[in-house]
Amino acid sequence: MPRITIGVLPKQIMWRNPNRRKWEIQFIPSSIIAGNTGKVYIKRGSAPKADDNSNTWDHVLIGGASVGDNISDQQLKSPWLDDVWAISDTADQICTLEEQSIFENEKSKS
Repeated sequence: MPRITIGVLPKQIMWRNPNRRKWEIQFIPSSIIAGNTGKVYIKRGSAPKADDNSNTWDHVLIGGASVGDNISDQQLKSPWLDDVWAISDTADQICTLEEQSIFENEKSKS
């Protein structure tokens, strides 16, 4: 999976994708990347704030944690097809990001 860096400014990590099948972001633990000691805040549809007391985020990731939609392939499409944002409370936190899309030839196989 590709690695992305999340910093202290909001970052759009995925754009609207009407063909999104699934997506997942995982915060690599500090046992693998020593500098990954912060928290990563994830928000669907708009930029979150890096604040535990804020109501602007949907998920908070600590080392090793992950979040996404349709991870178990139970649906044809992901429930969330719009943009996804992230921010960290510590600079340069490294995550992996995976996004899979449905292509026309895959639809015809069903």
